[in-house]
This record gives sequence, structure tokens and C-alpha cells, in this order.
Amino acid sequence: MPSSRAHALAGLSALIFITLVMPAVIPMGNVRYPGPPPPPTYLPALEGPRERASFDKDRIPDLRRLQPGYVVIGDSMAGTRVDERRLAELSGRPVAPLLQAGSGPAFWYLVLKNWVIASGIEPRLVLIFFRDTNLTDVMFRLDEQFRWALDLAALEREDELDAVVARRLGLLHRAHRAVDDLLGVERARRRLEPAVIAWPVEMMTSSRRRQTEFVARMNERLGLDHLRRMEAADIQIGEGPAFDFGRDVDDSVLPLMLRDASKAGLTLGFVRVQRRPTASRPPAQTPALRRYVDELRAYVTARGAIFHDDTGDPALTLDMYEDGDHVARHARRRYTENLYNRLRAHFQ
Repeated sequence: MPSSRAHALAGLSALIFITLVMPAVIPMGNVRYPGPPPPPTYLPALEGPRERASFDKDRIPDLRRLQPGYVVIGDSMAGTRVDERRLAELSGRPVAPLLQAGSGPAFWYLVLKNWVIASGIEPRLVLIFFRDTNLTDVMFRLDEQFRWALDLAALEREDELDAVVARRLGLLHRAHRAVDDLLGVERARRRLEPAVIAWPVEMMTSSRRRQTEFVARMNERLGLDHLRRMEAADIQIGEGPAFDFGRDVDDSVLPLMLRDASKAGLTLGFVRVQRRPTASRPPAQTPALRRYVDELRAYVTARGAIFHDDTGDPALTLDMYEDGDHVARHARRRYTENLYNRLRAHFQ
């Protein structure tokens, strides 16, 4: 039999097996090896039941003890820019940094609602740092690899967040969720994944100690600190339909943040960070991005929030940047002092 025909038959056999046999095998495996049922998720539109990290309830009493005058919420864009000690010195009030690298607007919304507002503190200003269109992209950093951080700020039910996510998901994802609910595919994957990962290591050595050491070395070797530095932390979105504030804002958490802050008597300050500039000028912005930012500014200020855009600030020069859009450690104090001076009226 010709090799090409054999490969074609093998592929067809695999397709038939996956299509006809696996849908029966997976539920049988789940019945045969049920395991403890995972708890329900707070995002049923996005995922099925799963094990989750515990809500970080210590944040609330910590905030009450600190009684900060200012709160900073964001990801590494805020973490590499704001020197909270220097900001406290300048403003004369304590500063509470509520930061999580790799987080997105869903996390920032939950932090505001479930930590800041739930604590009952009354900061003069809650600063939220973001890049470009992040505030209206609820799916940004909502991937499985980032969801553990969301768990820390999520309650048992987050119906309003789930409703926003549901509006953003397409038909393909809803079909995938329906199949998963019917067959228990994700449950089977989570149960089998540790064995699949361990199998290659067990083939290499039977020593448990050497297996543990090998996995530890690989995890260390593949850590973020070993990755090549990048000139651009995220790919910038080009001209076109990606920038549409009017289309996206109602299907985002931004209206929820503004509504909840208003009810709690809090003032939000949205800080759009400047992406990495060149040696001679600020980063380029397309006309579509400029329109988006103008509409975003008008929207939040009309609802009682403050909007500050770092982009184009002559004080924020290339020598302050490290990798991508992150500010270098040596420049944090300089950035903080510049931000304080730009927003001095709101810090006094």
C-alpha cells in the first residue's frame, strides 16, 4: 500500500475514533473515576466547575487598618511606575498598592468592588492604570493561565461580571461550553493532565528525587527571568475596527466600576500609561486610537472620574524604560514625582 494512502487511512481512522468513540469514552471515564466534584465557578459563561484559589479576605482588614489616602490598582504597568513610599511622602497620606502582574480589567473591577468598597475605606483617589483599550476589553488577561489571580478577588457569585463576559463570547465558545457540560471533557482533562505531564519524566528516571529535581530545574529554566527582553511588551493594535469605544464600552466592566465608585462616594482616576517611546518622540498613535482615547476621556469625566494620559509627556523619556512598556526600577521615583506634579490638585 502506498505510504500516502496509508497515512490518509490512518488520519481517517483517527478522525472516526475522535468523532464516534471519544464522546462515549470520556463520560464513561468520568463515571468510572469520578473524583470529588469541583466547586461551581463564578464565571459559568466562560468555564465549568473547577478548583479555584480562595478569596483573599485579609485584604479588607488590611485596608481598614491602613486607611489609605490613595489606592493604586493595576498590573505591572502600575507596579513598575508607582513608588508608593515616595507618593505617601509627597501626598502626606498612606498609599495602598493593590497590584497583580498580568491582570486585566476584570481583576481591577473585582478589586475595587470586593476589597476597596467592601472595606468601607474612604481614599481621596483610587488610581487605575491601563494601556490603550484595556479598560473596555473584559477578555484581556481572562485566560485560564491568569484566572487564579482573579480568584483572589472574586466572591462565590459574580453575576454582573459573568453577564458582561457572556455578551463578549461568540457562538463557537458557547458550543464548546455545551459540549463540555455534556461530556465532561474539561473535567477529564484536569484529572489526566498531571499524569500526562509526569509520564515523560518517569520514562527518563525511576528515582522520585531525580524526577522532582528535573521538574524543578525545568520550571526554573523556563521562568520569566530567563526569557529574552522584549522591545514591545504587547503587540499594538493597528488601524481599523479594533478601536471602537462606542461598540465596546457597554460590554465592559467600565460602567460597573464607575457606577459602584459613585455609589460608594469614591473618585476614580484612570491613568493611561505611555507605551515605549523612541529616543526622539512619543510612541506613534493611529487616528483611530486617538479617537478612542478622546471618547474614553469624555465618557469617564462625564461620570465624575479623572482621566490622565501619560502619552506625550516630555518628562517620560526613553531612558526611563526597561523592557517593553515597563519603567525601570531606577526611574520609579522620578515617574512618581512627575505623576504627583501632574495631578497635584487631586493629591491635595
